[in-house]
Amino acid sequence: MGRLLDEVRDRALTRPWLIVPPLLGLLGQNLLSLLSPGLPGSLMLGVLLGALMTVVVTTAFAELWLGDGRSVDPGRLVETGTLFLIPYPLLLVFGLTTTPLAYWLLHADLAQGVSMAGLYALLAAGKLMAFALGAVSSIAAARRRDSSGALGALLLGFRALRANAGFFFVLLAGFWAFQEGCVILTRALAPGLLDRFFTTVIPLFACVAFPIEAWRSGRLKA
Repeated sequence: MGRLLDEVRDRALTRPWLIVPPLLGLLGQNLLSLLSPGLPGSLMLGVLLGALMTVVVTTAFAELWLGDGRSVDPGRLVETGTLFLIPYPLLLVFGLTTTPLAYWLLHADLAQGVSMAGLYALLAAGKLMAFALGAVSSIAAARRRDSSGALGALLLGFRALRANAGFFFVLLAGFWAFQEGCVILTRALAPGLLDRFFTTVIPLFACVAFPIEAWRSGRLKA
């Protein structure tokens, strides 16, 4: 893992434009929080706009990582965006199916500690699922030429995730724990935009940079 970290760091240092997608994501989050309360159907609209923003930011980051680091090819950008967009409804389904359980945990006659632990477990499961789907799409983007379309590339990504489940669990759970620690620390010391920046940039490296470089370096089983 240490050598992989060095490889990701070295590649990131040659691509200073990688900072642009997370900054755009941060700007989008702020605009969304300002505009959505005044719009009709603000809750659902906010979810949809947030999902679209996440796909756009992740797609741009992935293309800068895979390409020359300075520009993106419009055709490839559309292809990559499709790979990140197709699995996204799975997260919405997860949210809808776990909402009744979250409601029960909040209103059931349970000790507060048990209730909060259950809610935190649901949050962790949702985050790890989001990270895993991002990793699948990233590997699919890196392997798109090995397949005959978006669905074929995503199938290769899911196969890689399954064949390397232990590696991805350690990688993604570790990054999620690191993200949570950074957010807690920044909220305690300097609340504001910094914690949002961490929640944007850390998943990009966890779900895009590391899976792609792990695959390119031959660390992953097909």
